[in-house]
Amino acid sequence: MENECCMKKIQDENHWKILIIDDDNFVHIMIKEILKDFKFEDKPLIILSAHSSIKALDILNKNDDIALVLLDIFIEEENTGLKLSRYIREIIENKATRIVLMTSKESQKLEEEAILNYDINGYEEKIQLLTNKLRTVVVAALRAYKDIMYINNNKRIMEEVVASSSNLFEKVSIQDFIKTAFCSINSLINLCRKDKECNANGLTALRLFNDEAFKVTSAYGKYKDCIGKKIMDSISQEDFELIKKAYRMRKPLITDNRYVSYYHSSSGIEGMVFIEAKKQINHLDKEILNIFHRNILAAFESLCLNKEIEETQKEILYLLGEVTEARSEETGNHVKRVSKYSKILAEKYGLSQREIMLISMASPIHDIGKVAIPDSILLKPGKLTPEEFDIVKTHTTIGYNLLKGSDRELLKSAAIIAHEHHERYDGGGYPRGLKGDEIHIFGRIVAVADVFDALGSPRVYKKAWVMNDILNYFKEERGKHFDPDLVDILFDNLDEFIEIKEKYSDENIKVIEKVSDNNIEK
Repeated sequence: MENECCMKKIQDENHWKILIIDDDNFVHIMIKEILKDFKFEDKPLIILSAHSSIKALDILNKNDDIALVLLDIFIEEENTGLKLSRYIREIIENKATRIVLMTSKESQKLEEEAILNYDINGYEEKIQLLTNKLRTVVVAALRAYKDIMYINNNKRIMEEVVASSSNLFEKVSIQDFIKTAFCSINSLINLCRKDKECNANGLTALRLFNDEAFKVTSAYGKYKDCIGKKIMDSISQEDFELIKKAYRMRKPLITDNRYVSYYHSSSGIEGMVFIEAKKQINHLDKEILNIFHRNILAAFESLCLNKEIEETQKEILYLLGEVTEARSEETGNHVKRVSKYSKILAEKYGLSQREIMLISMASPIHDIGKVAIPDSILLKPGKLTPEEFDIVKTHTTIGYNLLKGSDRELLKSAAIIAHEHHERYDGGGYPRGLKGDEIHIFGRIVAVADVFDALGSPRVYKKAWVMNDILNYFKEERGKHFDPDLVDILFDNLDEFIEIKEKYSDENIKVIEKVSDNNIEK
């Protein structure tokens, strides 16, 4: 037995805590001697001692997992024990700890008052308690405490399930969703608080539309270095067999110390959660986990359907953007590059995941208004007259008017981008001459992305600029044409922009088209 204050929860340590509050040291010695080597359900005791009410208050405030308090009703003053019992129940609001009052004086009246008016769980004379009866009293108290904690824990778990289920439906990305599902399940299995660092060994994995295998998307504990790897290369063969079994069963697989759940959607997206349990998963835990699994599966299906709709919308918007660019005899990769550049700028600027998704999906149709510009002007190889340029400038307003009537957040974002991506930070742009923060952040971002790509791409009226000239232009126009913060982001992440420029280059499209033509001829 140990006589020290322990800040750990009883669920985390395999001990029962008992607090003796008595100003007679002999009582402490006797109780410890009687309970020497005592165990309840294979767990030993930690016995804490307080010889004064002040010490008792200090221990009670530092330890909220005391199972039993053996309290001298007459410590210091006649009613101090009763006051302490009321403090436990009403001030620190501890309803679980069992309180047994001890007295060396016979007082029927005091016993009745204590039992009727105070929330105590026993009243024993010391002369009787300091015998083998003490073991009976301790067993009864610990059993009651265990049952109360079990009920309280299950109540907390159900509250977690409800709260987590609501939180899951708020997630936008599938990666965030499956990570949140892991944290919620782990909080039930390993009693991990979700506001603390994850205490588990486990991982999540996804197989998206075109993936051949499940890939790890989040990982914890000994699996922390597995992100991006195939799940089969991340865990032991024995655990992989459990995952394959859960996959075949298409439902959770729960062993004594492993939890595996499989999620699938009608859109073809699949997910896995794998957690190592630190304690045996009991029958009631399994029931709650199965209930929670059904909630997660419903949310997963809903999110995946939304994801499929978004992917369809993205493809349609890319096609619309490509149609617009095709009229200018430009490749469709321009709109893809602008979308990728915009996403980087939005992420580094600190926009929300929702805003990042909106701008990356809406930016491809920034020039949708050009569909109304005559070919004679749009395809003119030479310099435009002032009158012709005024007509070109109307594509911003035309695009805005095409899109502004929609109630969809995505098309509303596209309307803003179409309208404002030619505004200048210094107020010299068009169509409205907006200045600085008057320009929506979506417009400011796409202005940088569009010009960066346009300068480096050939047009009917110009050759492509070399990279040094493009960068010098952005240096000169920082705070004039462009938001200075976004220019800084461009320079700080230039490698990423160049990587996208090379990956989605127009030359790559020409090579692909040539190979396709050769295949057709064969």
